[in-house]
Amino acid sequence: MKKFIVVGSLLALLLLASNNVFGQKPTLEKVQNVLKNGAGFTADDFASLEKGEIVVKELETKADGEVAFCGAIKLDAPRDIVFAAFRRAVERQRKEVSEERGFFRKPPTVADLKKLTIDGSDLRNLRNCKDGDCSWSLSSALIKRVVEEIDWSASDAEEKASELIKKIMVEHLTDYLQNGDSALMDYNDDPEPLSLADEQKTLLEGLLWINDFAPEFANYLKNYPAEKLDNIEDLPTWEKVRVGFKTVIINSHGIFYKKDNEGIPQGFLLSKQIYANHYFHSSMSLTGIISFPKPDKTFNTYLFFVSHSRAGALTGTMGKLARSAVDGEAENKLTDVLKDTKRYTAYDMGNKDALVEEPEGGIVRSLLRYKYLILIIIGAFVIALVFWFTRKSSKK
Repeated sequence: MKKFIVVGSLLALLLLASNNVFGQKPTLEKVQNVLKNGAGFTADDFASLEKGEIVVKELETKADGEVAFCGAIKLDAPRDIVFAAFRRAVERQRKEVSEERGFFRKPPTVADLKKLTIDGSDLRNLRNCKDGDCSWSLSSALIKRVVEEIDWSASDAEEKASELIKKIMVEHLTDYLQNGDSALMDYNDDPEPLSLADEQKTLLEGLLWINDFAPEFANYLKNYPAEKLDNIEDLPTWEKVRVGFKTVIINSHGIFYKKDNEGIPQGFLLSKQIYANHYFHSSMSLTGIISFPKPDKTFNTYLFFVSHSRAGALTGTMGKLARSAVDGEAENKLTDVLKDTKRYTAYDMGNKDALVEEPEGGIVRSLLRYKYLILIIIGAFVIALVFWFTRKSSKK
């Protein structure tokens, strides 16, 4: 499994700065203060950052079973080139991790999941589900549906179960797109229910950068979809990744917001987990870019990424034993993504020797299709990695 994690920062609008609706104009000092106070960056870390070196830090967390990392890099390139390079780096990792992936149109339909295949053994496990005891993460009402609406003795039971699951996924996403977090599922697969709406609210409130540099974007996310904001692009996606002996289906919502503030280009890309059928309780990641102009009309651009992910696999004795291995691997994967970002940026700025090998053409075509929006589910990958290490440790 792969995994990476990084921090972001953003926006302030001069006309409304007086009442702090759009935050204050970003400065390098404020960027450093947020990294220092929120991510524990030291003077040595800032010195490394100014040299163009990659800095990755594990973040303190309050919730049991949560993993959080922050990373940063400084690049001599405009905002849009850096964002494009970062998207390429993430897409390269996603391609390695994902068995299948796609996106939902608006409004979403079952046809959007045509390429999604669900393992027969996974589908058969649904027949034994009951409230408080199910191998799938589902609400009480959905557990009842999969048990009662499928004739599990029929020869086409798995086919019908797959159709029903895809229908449920589309219904759930449609409800979310229309009503926001209040429509997110309450998982009742375990004796103790879990509210995804509460999870997302907690993650958003504790997310670095967004409240410091883009309170208007934070307010948009908090009140989505009722709140309106210009310069927004969004795309719901689905992904299937393998975790141990199981495949996990993850639905995510990526939302991109960009703006210039007094000549300082900035951008935010937030990704939140809408649903995962196994292991992953919740995840949210934020990528941020701030480009400070220089006298020669070039830019000092800072890219930050931060991700928080929660899963039951990190709780209990085995989960705690796996933390050190997981944390080390997480840091390595995040570093890999930032290294690729640096290489791709150099390549796009004219250094044709920056890449040992170019990514496949399909990645470039994908980026052109998604334009500014990259489908980030990095937080979910963190948890996938966590669970893999947990299983590995438990078999020793």
